[in-house]
Amino acid sequence: MPDSSVTTPRSFGDIEQAIKAAVYTPIAGLRASAWVTPEPVPFAERRQGRKLALRPGQRWSKAAFDCAWFHFTGTAPPAATGKQIVLLIDLSGEGCVVDAEGRPLLGLTSISSGFSRELGEPGKRVVPFRPAADGGETVDLWVEAGANDLFGIRRNNGVLQEAAIAIRNPELYALHYDFEVLHALLQQLPDDSSRAVQLRRALEKAGDLLRDFTKEEAVAARAVLRPELARRNKAAPLTVWAAGHAHMDLAWLWPIRETIRKCGRTFATALAMLERYPDYIFGASQPQQYAWVKEHYPSLYEGVKQRVAEGRWEVQGAMWVESDINVPSGESLIRQILYGKRFFREEFGKEPVSLWQPDVFGYSGSLPQLLVKSGVRHFMTQKLS
Repeated sequence: MPDSSVTTPRSFGDIEQAIKAAVYTPIAGLRASAWVTPEPVPFAERRQGRKLALRPGQRWSKAAFDCAWFHFTGTAPPAATGKQIVLLIDLSGEGCVVDAEGRPLLGLTSISSGFSRELGEPGKRVVPFRPAADGGETVDLWVEAGANDLFGIRRNNGVLQEAAIAIRNPELYALHYDFEVLHALLQQLPDDSSRAVQLRRALEKAGDLLRDFTKEEAVAARAVLRPELARRNKAAPLTVWAAGHAHMDLAWLWPIRETIRKCGRTFATALAMLERYPDYIFGASQPQQYAWVKEHYPSLYEGVKQRVAEGRWEVQGAMWVESDINVPSGESLIRQILYGKRFFREEFGKEPVSLWQPDVFGYSGSLPQLLVKSGVRHFMTQKLS
């Protein structure tokens, strides 16, 4: 009899989402207080403003770009003992976890944020807490919040969506990415190719093993997928190198003061990822971003300088910002390059040789000559249409 699978290619997306939903198991709630203000206030003045005691589902903001300092407290229950514990926090906006001195540690983004879902999920709601808890640990966490998503929109009527202590299952966490990568690859292949047939069979077999989404099932499913993840493309062998990057519009759908906070959240998250993953490399453009971080988040800036010196943080581009190219005069573009290159040279000892312009609408015919005469040899964009 031929093998019969209950999993079909059409259900792969459902399985992927089910794995993701099983990664975290909430085991206790967090108490939440918030001090809401119309504009940002510093950490030292965080208890100013309208004070609220909140539970998930209750509203904290009244308008887009409202600000707040959230204080989350709680205790890890006995069920946390020996488990990997995280905090799940969704503010229906953006946030920045800070340490006891108010220094940024990690950015947060609501899972309901606007985003092109074919590129993945936008949410950052997971705060690492203990890799192996004893049970009884105290949570005392401050988060600076903004009532806006990635695109400046107030979501979910401004409610606190989630505040919980949860167990993270490492095997299910890893399985989610294994399954997602192979499923995404399958979607790019011709249906009748031998590689697609192999991938479908592996994904079907892995899916059939998942009933209760336990650790043991995840281990078995990962074993099925492992050979496919290790398989090389013999027809066109390529080595692809990728570096992380966070594209930032400095003045678009939000006030400049929010751009500054977005820079802080972004750089904090990038440094956290560099700490977590030793092989990871990140890059950011626009000296204006760095200047804001230097002024408003000096501890972050020192972390960036350290990673640049190590070769793990790339300073990208040669202009002060990712400038429009058609409207400004030639003199303006030259000064963009002059000030941009000078900042990176003086602050980091780096001489930029590439122009990083992924997202402007059209390019001046004089740009190549301006770049060559400025010592800029390379040009990067994704928007030539």
